[in-house]
Amino acid sequence: MKFLIAYLIIINYLAFSMFAYDKEKAIKNGRRVAEKNLLTLCFFGGSLGGWIAMKKLRHKISKDSFKVKFFAIVAIQIAVFFILFKR
Repeated sequence: MKFLIAYLIIINYLAFSMFAYDKEKAIKNGRRVAEKNLLTLCFFGGSLGGWIAMKKLRHKISKDSFKVKFFAIVAIQIAVFFILFKR
């Protein structure tokens, strides 16, 4: 269980950091982080960090195609959670 908690903390920190990095590059017209990379981090457990970054940094909030994919990932994670921890 400690490993899972440590993993989730690390992956969410990475997701938040990548969203922040992408936001900075967007402002400075630099080379951006691919959406598939942001979504991959979210898929592997970083969706909370991604969601916090979206809210706090106001990043990727107006791009509907990204939000649909992001919330589909969240829905899948919620379903998997309930399937695994149903008693």
